[in-house]
Amino acid sequence: MNTSELISKFSARIELPIDVNDLLPVLQASGEETDIEFIGVELDPEILQGKIKVFHIRNTLYGEPKRCANIYYHRGHTTDWQRFICCKELLHLLDPSAATTSTPEDIAELARKIGLPQYMQDPMADGLDTNVDRLAEFRAASILLPYAAREVLMQPLSEDKLTLADIARMADIPRKYVGLVMSDYWPAIHSLFTR
Repeated sequence: MNTSELISKFSARIELPIDVNDLLPVLQASGEETDIEFIGVELDPEILQGKIKVFHIRNTLYGEPKRCANIYYHRGHTTDWQRFICCKELLHLLDPSAATTSTPEDIAELARKIGLPQYMQDPMADGLDTNVDRLAEFRAASILLPYAAREVLMQPLSEDKLTLADIARMADIPRKYVGLVMSDYWPAIHSLFTR
């Protein structure tokens, strides 16, 4: 399964909030056999919001190694941020191998680049791993506030019966991503993710 297929599977959902754990059986049904654990830890959110560590363990001497993933999130965040970070990091399991980081130096460089203010980011020079990480935010938003739910909420939003903050509470995701999903240019962005 790739990220586009996963987003498409959730696009028709209208009931909010989407539970991040709902992604796990969908991934497993597609053949993903990674043992996934979400772990709250103390992180400096000014530097790092969350991270994923993928590793392999072998239960017996000659047994097949089992792929495992620990997804770390800052336990001090509100639940909307915790959920968003966990979804974003979970999507990295579907990243192409060329977009992954594996050495401590690569990880430190990635953290430095993604933490830059927008005006200092350079997508052309930042590399594939950095750009894939930035795109993961948009992809997580498209899963946690599915397209069908967006369509249902557009009219009440346009009639001022709902605010972006109301929708953020309903979806249990950070308000800044609700603003993105409810924007006029979201249909074009979303269509890129579901091709």
